[in-house]
Amino acid sequence: MGNTVYLLGGQGSQYFGMASALYQESAEFRRSMDELDAVCSSRFGHSVTDYLYDPARTLSDPCDDLARSNAAIFMIEYSLSELLRSEGITPDVLVGSSLGEFSAMAIAGYVPAETALGFVVEMAHLLKDSMKPGGMVAVLGDPRLYEELPALHQHTEMASINHANHFVLSGEAHGLRIATDLLKDRGLITVTLPVRYAFHSSALDGLRERIVEAAASLVFDATPTVDTARPLLISSTTADAVKGWQAEDCWHTLRKPIAFTEALSAVPGATEANFIDLTPSSTLAAIMKNSHPALRTYPVITPFGTEPARLATVRADLLS
Repeated sequence: MGNTVYLLGGQGSQYFGMASALYQESAEFRRSMDELDAVCSSRFGHSVTDYLYDPARTLSDPCDDLARSNAAIFMIEYSLSELLRSEGITPDVLVGSSLGEFSAMAIAGYVPAETALGFVVEMAHLLKDSMKPGGMVAVLGDPRLYEELPALHQHTEMASINHANHFVLSGEAHGLRIATDLLKDRGLITVTLPVRYAFHSSALDGLRERIVEAAASLVFDATPTVDTARPLLISSTTADAVKGWQAEDCWHTLRKPIAFTEALSAVPGATEANFIDLTPSSTLAAIMKNSHPALRTYPVITPFGTEPARLATVRADLLS
């Protein structure tokens, strides 16, 4: 049996009803979600679960309140890891991508979950109060188009190259409209991600000092544990193992392009590993089906409520 690798990610994942089947059917998942929700309610005055599982909302409604959606992504990824742990499945490796790097630190035990949750919500409030409207757009096409089409690099920035036919652009609203119109004219499919701000772009540059100041709360505790070894933590910012953490690293996580597929090369024994996607819509597993089709991936959460069946497959394969 190879290493168990958890995949954690952020942008592009959020929608109303994320992991609702698990929240309804799994006592352990619901326990963790409710405990973290109590932290949000006490500290920030709002319930994330009430927002996320509001029966008046549908999949077509925009789930783009940044503070609540950041919290929801973190809570779901962390709570799914708690559910898996309760069933005897623990990670040997964690690959964090964008917001998922903070989930990974908490799951690995380097930062308390309540601290990491508080930070992703505080960071969201800081960005909402200071950034101009913008967004991110996924493109099904060759990333080389970014350099070949001047209008793309004049009006947007490359946020991520996921594989040979998929990349993500980031920019302010006007620039993204120009870019998407140009790409659609060339017959390419573009998907607007459910975020209102240009993450992983120069739109963040004026906030560097304030982000670093807020990140000071994330004290990285690398003290060895007595009973169990902590899992290896791999960053999609550096595409390498994380040996320590400074507040400045948080800035790089938000600002630099995402290098998720490059980070997979740092996973030891990848060809024999089991990759479990904990993101709220199995985004990273979908990327890997194209970028690394030979690797064994397990998507868990989708908008279709099939999480219990998908987890049954994970248990059967990893615990047999």
